[in-house]
Amino acid sequence: MKHIFYLHGMIIEVQGINAVSDQFGPYEYNAIIDSLKATGAEVHAEVRTEETDFFEFGKKISKEIDGLISKGVAPSDITVIGASKGGMIAMYISDMNPHKINYVLLGSDSPYTRKTFDFNLHGTILGIYERSDNIAPDNYQYWIDKSTNAGKFEQLRINTGLGHGFLYTPNKAWLLPATEWPNHRDPKE
Repeated sequence: MKHIFYLHGMIIEVQGINAVSDQFGPYEYNAIIDSLKATGAEVHAEVRTEETDFFEFGKKISKEIDGLISKGVAPSDITVIGASKGGMIAMYISDMNPHKINYVLLGSDSPYTRKTFDFNLHGTILGIYERSDNIAPDNYQYWIDKSTNAGKFEQLRINTGLGHGFLYTPNKAWLLPATEWPNHRDPKE
């Protein structure tokens, strides 16, 4: 069975699962989770709050991943999908966890990310960024160059015209590549 860990954006920490951005509209958390479940994967999704410690939460998810692997789940059957701040947490997990699992980063790179963190990512990574995003507008080349531990690191630019709000809905522009990403692994990994 495939396992997906979904790490939501910061607005959910602040407003809860019914979060609404003045700029981007509702964050359709439940619809995203339902869309991920519709793939047949077991979805692990925990709602963070403003009190959630970034690093402790990342360590907790990393331990959950280790637990699945110790129970016999193949690393290739585990995917962490992180949106915005959730993507930064996914990057932290990828930096500390040596298992060759899959990561999908949604709108997670910006000057802030590069200034704040010094990650060397592990695993098989897909970075998705939106052409019209002015919050996390950058491609992932910085992290591709820096991540000597990554088995594979690709990026995909999408063009929904939704700005950072592209990750607020289960938009097929990111959802399909994200859920298909584990199928693009080298069979030897």
